[in-house]
Amino acid sequence: MLWAWYRPQSLPLGLIVSVPMDVQLAYSTGFPFSLADILLAAVIEPAMVHSVSILGSEWKPPTAFGPLLHHGIPAVIAGAKPEIAIQVMHQTMPPGGGGASMPVVDIQSDTETAEQSAAEVDSGSQKMMYERIEKSWQSSIQMERQCTGLRQKLASIMAALGKLDRDLAPDERLAADREDRDAWQEARRWMRDLMARCHREVKSFDIGMTSAAGKRNAIEQLYQQVIEPRAVCRELADIRREFETYRKDMVNLQKTMQSTLQASSQNGTQRAHRVLAVISKKIRDRRAKMREALGGTNIDKSVRRKS
Repeated sequence: MLWAWYRPQSLPLGLIVSVPMDVQLAYSTGFPFSLADILLAAVIEPAMVHSVSILGSEWKPPTAFGPLLHHGIPAVIAGAKPEIAIQVMHQTMPPGGGGASMPVVDIQSDTETAEQSAAEVDSGSQKMMYERIEKSWQSSIQMERQCTGLRQKLASIMAALGKLDRDLAPDERLAADREDRDAWQEARRWMRDLMARCHREVKSFDIGMTSAAGKRNAIEQLYQQVIEPRAVCRELADIRREFETYRKDMVNLQKTMQSTLQASSQNGTQRAHRVLAVISKKIRDRRAKMREALGGTNIDKSVRRKS
């Protein structure tokens, strides 16, 4: 639940949306709603927006905040205003004014009744809801393509980690000291843990909720049958929540895949190569010590013959 002040004294052509303290405490790392969600709940067409200030930031025109319209609102940092100020181009705004506060229900709320959903559709926001669902689906498709690339990278780095997870070769064991052997065992533990994480993320992409084995086919079928042809439907609010939930699942999947890929590179392959590089240098140093000067030329002891 958020609060909106339509036409406040400080913003006669706009509204200010306030984030209550309980919501701030519940989402300390970022809110599960976007600017598009707020506009939809406040019955404000995106085309009407002239500029926006989010959590005390500088006013931004549509060209600046447009690409971030469907991204989650960041968490409130210390000293920032827990407010989203929206200025519109025209005076055509929803009822309210004089600083009157009106509740704006978060679209993720599961307590909305069917009557409220129908009323929302009948209130003139049906076109906006279709557009909102359309954008959520297109965003999900784009993230799906990105996740496909991440899945290939995860499979490649998982194979690389599997090749690196080995015992030290005989010459490596001879050159390595106790510290090197301990570092290599620690690197192997990291690689095994990261291989398990990579496998888990690949499996989540292949057979998880966002895959064909999960909700994806049902969501796509719903899009093709209802949203794309703009079929008459009085359950658009519920459909919108499904698409938005699916989009956020894709966002979470993409983030975890990216973090796993980064960790596998930094704490997996790079760590292993660093340890092996130290041991390889010691191998070269050891081989150099096995050579002695003879007649101005270094000849290995194993092939030196008496003259």
